[in-house]
Amino acid sequence: MIHRMFVFALSLLLSVAVQARDYSKVYVFGDSLSDMGNLASVTQPFPNPPFAGNRVSNGAVGVEVMASMLGVTLAPSLHLIGPEQGTNYAVAGARAGTDEPIDLNTQVGAFLLNHGGQAPSDALYVMFIGGNDVRAARDEADFTTALGIIRTAVQGEEQALRTLIGAGARHIMVINVPNIGSIPETQLIAEQLGQPMLPVMASWKTMIYNRKLSRAVKRIERDTEVDIVEADLFRLFSNILRDADAYGYTNTTEACFSSRTMSFNPGCNYGANFDSYVFFDEIHPTAVTHAKAGRVLYGLAP
Repeated sequence: MIHRMFVFALSLLLSVAVQARDYSKVYVFGDSLSDMGNLASVTQPFPNPPFAGNRVSNGAVGVEVMASMLGVTLAPSLHLIGPEQGTNYAVAGARAGTDEPIDLNTQVGAFLLNHGGQAPSDALYVMFIGGNDVRAARDEADFTTALGIIRTAVQGEEQALRTLIGAGARHIMVINVPNIGSIPETQLIAEQLGQPMLPVMASWKTMIYNRKLSRAVKRIERDTEVDIVEADLFRLFSNILRDADAYGYTNTTEACFSSRTMSFNPGCNYGANFDSYVFFDEIHPTAVTHAKAGRVLYGLAP
């Protein structure tokens, strides 16, 4: 284990040491793992604490950490209530394969509307979505139906990427879906339904999604001759959960705060122990976990 951790830590340090190019802006399309306030703009402000600045976490999210390291300001677009005010179009609850006002196709459409149909070629475009689609597939007992949900979602990501490239985007990062089988929500559902294999099936469905997404990215690269960086957060989170002690965590299975009951886990001591928990709530990472992801994303920036 020590050797494995050394190799991974070394690769992480080397990736962060890579000199990333300068970008005029960073545009983000995604869900609650990146949302910095877009959903709250049409609902109501999230209670702070424990939610930090209308994020679904107790601090900065991963793409925000990456942008800061790149020297670029990232703020919510607030496109659901008017013209662009920031460049982060991610909305909590968004999916890639459905057609609701918060979803990926609407985010990209709003971005293009705000930019006259043009995507600045000197900006970095980050797409980090699919987790809610995989959660929907997890909850579908019929495997054929679940695969249909996954297939449609990947097609949604592929179409959004092709649309951005067609509008001028040239620097793109696509982030895959962290393991939905490992989040506390999945274990809670498994216990409630008496389905001990649910986490295993959810992990399998996540891997299917990510494989299909990677194949879609390669098709796009072949057709457009635009290089796309693939960020493997599935692997990062798997490493964190497997070697939690080395990363400074004491709890990898429970939520520090429950977004279902709006109450703290006693072991989290009303948020005082956030940094020792991987998970902020039943689905989302804590800020310290987001920070680890953000540093990896920075190292991968094209």
